[in-house]
Amino acid sequence: MDNSTILFRFSLAFVAAFGFGLVRQRMGKPIGFGTFIFLALGSCALAMTAVSHNEQNPLPLLSAIITGVGFLGAGALFRSNERVVGFTSAATIWIFAVLGMTIGVGEYLIAGLVFGSIATVSLVDRWLETHWVGAHNRKLSVEVSLDITDSDLSELGLPPRASAQLVEFDREAGTLRLTYLVKRPPQEASSFVNRLAESKWVRRSSIET
Repeated sequence: MDNSTILFRFSLAFVAAFGFGLVRQRMGKPIGFGTFIFLALGSCALAMTAVSHNEQNPLPLLSAIITGVGFLGAGALFRSNERVVGFTSAATIWIFAVLGMTIGVGEYLIAGLVFGSIATVSLVDRWLETHWVGAHNRKLSVEVSLDITDSDLSELGLPPRASAQLVEFDREAGTLRLTYLVKRPPQEASSFVNRLAESKWVRRSSIET
């Protein structure tokens, strides 16, 4: 493999990882651009090394890349508010290793399709997140007076009690705690909670961030 090919593949992996990682960094994601650059470049370098030193059978070293990255992706998973999160980050780590590897072995079409798919899915996922759809729903807990009616809840912008994910009541304190999954966009969340705080029915409220 000549030096120009090595330089081209290495630069291509760097640019692809840098652009995607920078976007995630600006979005405040826990895994920033440095991680993706190191993954892509490391995978690319190992793939080129595997092809150069054992062109007939580079698979053992290539499979070791994916196995090793699998352990790294597992570290992106963590538990938060009774949910396990980080699956998207773990999968992104894995597929960026695949991207670096395909660039390293010279499969540019496959690498382009992989990167295009990553970009498309990331854009759609970003839209879902800003609209709090599906897995991006947030948990809203509201503690209200026990004698509140469904019509009162409707005036507060809340679904009826039957629609709550969890209903708890404290007869002694005269309170009812309702837990909902909400789809309000982030920019509306604070104003919504503030409006709840002004209601005579609401004792306290919190929303998952």
